Amino acid sequence: MTTSEVTFLPAALALRPPRVVIVFPDDHHWRDWVMRALEISSDHWGGGGFILVPYAPETGEPSARFTEIVRAYDPDHVVTLELPVPELEEWYPGTISVSPEVSPEDRPSFIRMISDEISMPESARARDVVASWCSPMRDARMLPDQPLRPRETHDALRAVRRDDRFNRGLPVSPEPALPVLAASASWRTDLGLFAAARVGVVADHDDERRAEPGSDVVEWSVRRDGAAPASLIHSPESSSVPVTEVSTLFDSDPGLIRVTRGYTRDKVAIVVGDTGTDFALAVAYDRLLGRGHWVTPAMLDDAEILSELRSSLWWVVAQLRQHASFLTVCSSSLDDEAVSAVAISLQQPRYEFERYGRLSEKVEEERTVQTRTPRLDRGNSELIVEEYVGTSVIVPMAALADGTMEAMTELDAPTPSTLMYPLDSGKVPYWYVDVSFARAMAPPARDLPSSAVLITRAPDWPYPEVTLRTSKDGITFNPSSLGFVAGNSFLPARLGRPRLRSLSMRAWVEGMANAAGLGVRVSAPGRHSELVSRRLGSRDALLDLVVPSRLPMLRAFVPHTSVPKKREPGNVVIGLDPYLSFEKMSSLMGSEPETRQLVDQLSAARLLRRGLVLGCTDCERPSFVDLDRAGQQYECPQCAASNTLTSSRWRAGSEPLWHFDLYAPFRELMRGRGDIPVLAAAQLRRDSRTYADAPELEFFDLDSGKPVAEVDVIARSDERVVLVEAKAAGAFAGKHARGDQTEKLLRVARALHADAVVLATTREAWSPADLNHVQQEGAKVRPFPVHVSAMTDLANELRAAL
Repeated sequence: MTTSEVTFLPAALALRPPRVVIVFPDDHHWRDWVMRALEISSDHWGGGGFILVPYAPETGEPSARFTEIVRAYDPDHVVTLELPVPELEEWYPGTISVSPEVSPEDRPSFIRMISDEISMPESARARDVVASWCSPMRDARMLPDQPLRPRETHDALRAVRRDDRFNRGLPVSPEPALPVLAASASWRTDLGLFAAARVGVVADHDDERRAEPGSDVVEWSVRRDGAAPASLIHSPESSSVPVTEVSTLFDSDPGLIRVTRGYTRDKVAIVVGDTGTDFALAVAYDRLLGRGHWVTPAMLDDAEILSELRSSLWWVVAQLRQHASFLTVCSSSLDDEAVSAVAISLQQPRYEFERYGRLSEKVEEERTVQTRTPRLDRGNSELIVEEYVGTSVIVPMAALADGTMEAMTELDAPTPSTLMYPLDSGKVPYWYVDVSFARAMAPPARDLPSSAVLITRAPDWPYPEVTLRTSKDGITFNPSSLGFVAGNSFLPARLGRPRLRSLSMRAWVEGMANAAGLGVRVSAPGRHSELVSRRLGSRDALLDLVVPSRLPMLRAFVPHTSVPKKREPGNVVIGLDPYLSFEKMSSLMGSEPETRQLVDQLSAARLLRRGLVLGCTDCERPSFVDLDRAGQQYECPQCAASNTLTSSRWRAGSEPLWHFDLYAPFRELMRGRGDIPVLAAAQLRRDSRTYADAPELEFFDLDSGKPVAEVDVIARSDERVVLVEAKAAGAFAGKHARGDQTEKLLRVARALHADAVVLATTREAWSPADLNHVQQEGAKVRPFPVHVSAMTDLANELRAAL
């Protein structure tokens, strides 16, 4: 049962480990950093969901190649890596400052006694920059003196201390009790890192295991089937488990599987190069695509390793070709010519019959192997708990006036039937919960404050049920209850049960703007648009109604600026408002059947009224009298005098002629050229799989109350946020308008983390000077440049499309 106030929405749920980004310096010790990062991350559910992001050690600036990767990966946390002080001093002699009272001879022993763990100084800046690329989990307490985007819940990671009963960091998985496939933390060669990215890392004290692996790890790591090499087997204790049944460290934790929520044709990525950035790219693509491999020039120069790579990659390419999928080859350190040469070399078979006697002389775009970076727009893979794949619940929701849906009950998330830790360990719950509401309109992630989607007991209640964030799939929350939890409580009592919102575009814009110090209110054109949409039943109905073929008729209802001197047939002007006959509307539409259909549609929506233009015996002024008020005896709308409907009351003809009046807000919408934003929105919707918008909003400064900007349309077009600035003249008006309008638009774009600005007009072109200026300024926006384009000749473009 569904009413206008209450509806029921399905919500898809998934349980999973945290997704984490670890930043590290890409310097001469990068191999030590990445192996230590993989070792520490492997203690957290195997670490199969972690990625690495390098930064320049001199400046702390993270690699720009990872901006889109991090956005697609959508981490819950961005962290620095903390190392013991003695270890950091060993890697970077002289880094640690000590008291002047300590002599140079005593300095080494003094440092060895320090038990603290610290990060590199530049890593904090790198971490902050990377965090600005995504929507990390933040402190959920809503205190009066705390900003809407408070401190993140985790910003550093260190080696796990398993003797800590109440671990306050990320969830830790138990130590493996059976043999697993894992790299040794002592490995540093190319093959050692190649295998570590595939299976995880453990600290190994077995001398035999500390030896670097050979070329036998290549084929198994690439093909991922058959018996794994003995060099990858880590045995915590004697076991008779067959080698073929041993899982990787990534897969050994109970119930985790890798799933893909969408579809992408890029399935495998090869990253070529011998820098930390190249290695980190391979790890990131492995996590996002399911398969990513790091290949160095030294590996290609080794005949045995190259032979293994060619053989195993040929098998992979053959599989991809059957599914019309791609293997991409790219690099951060080599130029395009070198990458293309590597791609060709990797495709040369060991035996001619493997390619039917034909060699690929060059790599073309339509081939299975392509030299480019993989596309990460959708269809990325992730690790989730297998037990609840595809779980869905029905949530009763209250529909608010702006389209936001508020849950009427708390959400009961499922729990794993098999726990990694017993309840009395203090480490349950340890998973995160993803919630995705059906028909969600708000853009995903973008660091929307949790207060916008989490309903608390009272508006000023500072202690929410759980810590949560907006993520790429909807909402992610940590189910650990933030309320009172008694000792020895059963698991259900330890779980928070949040009440959530599924936001409309208008509510989402308000939440993002408020966090940036901006307030939002509906502008006058926006109010007119909302009133018309409300009578039509939806915003989509307005976009369907205002089409190019109807514009001449709808614009004919626009009030005049002065009394016309010449009377047009079928068009009566009372004051400044025109009233049209059916014949006049039909001539403007060009089709009588279409006019009749439109009149019926507008009349049913109470946007068009049929009536008579009649005079008055007392005031002698003409008035429009709608059909509901017209009768044999009618009252003059202007002086309230009683009149008899006789031939002297209408201007001409033996019988009165019907005229039509358009809803006043609709007239005002057309007078303010509100049809241009509507046409632009319709074009965006036509080019989108998922579309929602908020029309004509005014932004003002929360502190001063001064207006900042008006934006004609703010839309979600698929995964993008698009701002539309519409002008009938195709240019900014005024001497200094170009700079002022651009600054205002981009301030709103930064607040909303917008992807694009569209300058829309019905003219054939937008002013080149204005367009170029906005494009140049939009390219300077950080962390993500704002793409600026023009949408011109709207009426003709849409007419052709329709």
